[in-house]
Amino acid sequence: MEAWQIKAIPKVELHCHLDGSIQRQTLREIYQEQGLPLKFSDEELNQLMIASKSCNLTEYINCFRIVAAGLHTKKALQIALLDVVQQAVSENIIYLEIRLSPLHLANADFSLEEVAEALIEACHLAEKQYPIKVRLIFCCMRRQLEKDNKKVIDLVKKYFGTVVAIDLAGDESKYPTCEYQDLFSYASRLGIPYTIHAGETGDLQSALAAIDYGAQRIGHGIALMQSTEALATVAKENILLEMCPVCNIQTGAAKSWESYPAALFLEQGVAFSFNTDNRTVSNTTLTNEFLQMNKHCFKLSAAAILQQTKNTIKYIFAEEKVKQELMAQIEKY
Repeated sequence: MEAWQIKAIPKVELHCHLDGSIQRQTLREIYQEQGLPLKFSDEELNQLMIASKSCNLTEYINCFRIVAAGLHTKKALQIALLDVVQQAVSENIIYLEIRLSPLHLANADFSLEEVAEALIEACHLAEKQYPIKVRLIFCCMRRQLEKDNKKVIDLVKKYFGTVVAIDLAGDESKYPTCEYQDLFSYASRLGIPYTIHAGETGDLQSALAAIDYGAQRIGHGIALMQSTEALATVAKENILLEMCPVCNIQTGAAKSWESYPAALFLEQGVAFSFNTDNRTVSNTTLTNEFLQMNKHCFKLSAAAILQQTKNTIKYIFAEEKVKQELMAQIEKY
């Protein structure tokens, strides 16, 4: 398939980080709007915002710093979110879940509640302007204190609706998933759905912990290729893997396209979706993710992409009515 063919097909995306997906010119606008200095050339900004084609997860995460530093006002967050939505709409994404860490965006002058309300308002604005449904996932962070992460879960409970779930994000090589069981027990008691970044760094135990803790979806999950028994459990438990192919190759989660496990997961009956993870940091689009899979892993057709989209819609965190509306859109294509 050609890029233009993939681009034209209606798609959904479940794993997209706000602060890793803002375009360079938008970051300049955000800094300028606040009167903050951003004295970098375009080339220098690219070096700060875009990860190298081969890096480790820690180096990859460092690319978020310059963006997150500018996202501490209502206006900045709304500019950022609308930018990411516009990128999605330009390649015919009809449903998008954007994730972010409220703890990184709040400060003494900008509360967690103000962060949530600014983003929710931006989602509503986006849906009025564009043919897309937008929902939010709030990330708990691996290096944060439990009491602070529980504040994020409480925030999701307070604003549940446009905010649809929590995530656990951050460097799992330094902060193992097994240390966060109490967080997910707390979320379960409150009725909050959750996805967990796990198996992104080759740590199978991290992914196994995510399964044990009742994750409905797992971010990346590449390390699961090490165990057919684990894959059988994922398939049986009906867990979706949010795969991010370009990022997974970039960070070494998979050593090469030849060893990328999408075909294996398909053979084992595991549900998965393709996602950008971070459009800017990985210099990618959802169209490109499908294009790379078509080039390196297995041949795709319009029918196959539409079928995967239908399968993915079953796992979105939005309400049933939205699922039905999205299915109807796909059926009309």
